[in-house]
Amino acid sequence: MATGHPHTEAEKKPAERQAADRIELAGKLDRHLAQAAKLASEYGVPPDAFAAAAWHAYLHASPALAEHIERLQFMAGIEELRNTGRLAKA
Repeated sequence: MATGHPHTEAEKKPAERQAADRIELAGKLDRHLAQAAKLASEYGVPPDAFAAAAWHAYLHASPALAEHIERLQFMAGIEELRNTGRLAKA
């Protein structure tokens, strides 16, 4: 079998294909982040602002994750109120 042949991909095990997909995705992500970082640097965006914007964009693209984090923060706030005696324990 020749490397790069279309049938070679089909014969790979699912785990191997998933690993290859992850490597390809990591490369794409690295290139896009590098491009975004270069633009941010050229325009004088502070590193903290760049990181915050990247996190906000990620959460915007992942609503389920954003909801999960909000739920965790809410529950932590409730627990804090209970621990300080400002909210009764059930």
